[in-house]
Amino acid sequence: MDSVEPKKKRSALSFLLWWKTDPVEVQKQVAQYMTLKPWQSARGISMLLCLFSVVVTALLGSRMELSQETIIAESIIWSTLGLFMYRGHRWAFLVGMVLWTLAKGTLLLGGVAIGAAPIVQIIWWAIYLSAFYLGFTVENARRAPRLAPV
Repeated sequence: MDSVEPKKKRSALSFLLWWKTDPVEVQKQVAQYMTLKPWQSARGISMLLCLFSVVVTALLGSRMELSQETIIAESIIWSTLGLFMYRGHRWAFLVGMVLWTLAKGTLLLGGVAIGAAPIVQIIWWAIYLSAFYLGFTVENARRAPRLAPV
């Protein structure tokens, strides 16, 4: 009989340490890859966050003084990345992490964060990076060679 370790309680702010993944969570994600609902899986959450960005950009883009072309381009980029993330493409998670970091960095350093305190931008950055990195880690674990039982 396998011993079951009690699940460690996660802090509400644990997403700020986005580069730390729980090995048990990664194993669960891999084992239940095809059965988890989109809001339960790392790839699904990543896709939903991309789509959330599309909706926010579409609704608030003009208020943020974005051109119609920029709103359309960002919508296409994030929708496409979300689709490829959901389909399990590791490159999409990496591109998402880079683009999200550039977007938030530009807002912070450019001083364009309309109505948003810098700490809010950092929190959104960490939430997205946490989901994207977990998705990337799960996809890497799925592709790792499995050792045959001895």
